[in-house]
Amino acid sequence: MLNKNVCPNCGQLYDTSLSKCPLCGTAPQVVNTAPPVQRRRITDAERRQRRSDRKEAEQASRRQKRESRFMQDEEEELLIEEEDAKRREEKRRLKEERKAVRRAERNSEATSIPNNVIPNFTPGPARDGRGPMPPVPPERDRRRIPRVFLVLSTIVLVATLLVGGSYLLWKKDIWKLPIYEKLANKNLTTYPVGTDAKPSGTQNTEPAETEAPVPSTFYRGEGAIPCTGVALNQSSIVFTESGAQTQLQAELTPSDTTDERRFSSSDTSVVKVSPVGIVTAVNPGEATITVSCGEAQAVCTVLCNFAAPTDPTLPPDVTELVLVKEDMTFFNAGESFTLSVTNIPAGTPVEWESTDESVATVDSGGRVVAVGNGTAQIYATVGKLSTYCWVRCRFDQN
Repeated sequence: MLNKNVCPNCGQLYDTSLSKCPLCGTAPQVVNTAPPVQRRRITDAERRQRRSDRKEAEQASRRQKRESRFMQDEEEELLIEEEDAKRREEKRRLKEERKAVRRAERNSEATSIPNNVIPNFTPGPARDGRGPMPPVPPERDRRRIPRVFLVLSTIVLVATLLVGGSYLLWKKDIWKLPIYEKLANKNLTTYPVGTDAKPSGTQNTEPAETEAPVPSTFYRGEGAIPCTGVALNQSSIVFTESGAQTQLQAELTPSDTTDERRFSSSDTSVVKVSPVGIVTAVNPGEATITVSCGEAQAVCTVLCNFAAPTDPTLPPDVTELVLVKEDMTFFNAGESFTLSVTNIPAGTPVEWESTDESVATVDSGGRVVAVGNGTAQIYATVGKLSTYCWVRCRFDQN
């Protein structure tokens, strides 16, 4: 029986001696009948040796790359140094040339320019029938900024930064600056506790109350209405305890006068009076309250008929009072803080007073409560010693 091939395209049987199918011309598929090649198994020693050879080749390649990069860097640095040297030499040469040119120009100007010609000026173009134009000054380099302007602008900038920075530190209660304290509280009216003079050992630096003298004549502008009379609701007052208060009311004539009403006390160590007429007893004695308006005046006699308060016993080394806090700021209404005197024996009575209760109030235990925006002082008094704490209410910065 002859060997036959089967055409993979049309299925025709044909003799194996033929190179392709006689029907469709498709060549027969050659089937590889050779036995598979047996691959030799690689041992662990060979695998480690190959890995070691590969690692050494990689290290050698990296070493060669580093060396070539190092050589390139050295060549680049040498080129850069050469270029810098050339540039410096060129600058030096140009500088020398400019100096030589300026020196030659000065020498030529000194020998060739007449006395009646302005130096560094060039004549303008000629004008028909009128001769040449007057000399024109050379063009000024407007890009150069005067040194004086630079110095002044630097000084102004430094001063602005210093003032702005210090004000910001004071505003954030980081740094206490007396100048800003005075500016912020220049319109604050305070009433020191006790006498009008500064008591021994007090920390109060505010000036004592002074009564302005009543001027004999007044200057009134156009349309002013002078005051012709003052009448008080009380002609005499008697206080039986220290700290008692009463309200003096003054009726002015005419009622629409433009003159200012003023209250004054003849002895503030006995009686104090506020700008609105609130009279407060301080110590035993007698004083008069004078109400003036323009050239008119009215007087009220005040008698403080009570025993002088006894000073609490303090250690002899206590010459001033020290508060637990001398400055505080509140950012919300109703916030509170309890003040106390730290250098007196426990149980020693302390008198507390607020200079402006519309800003902050204080009770007999030293508890300070924020009320409204503004600045006030909380006074603490023990016998003849007195001190205070600044209280600022800044609700708009919350």
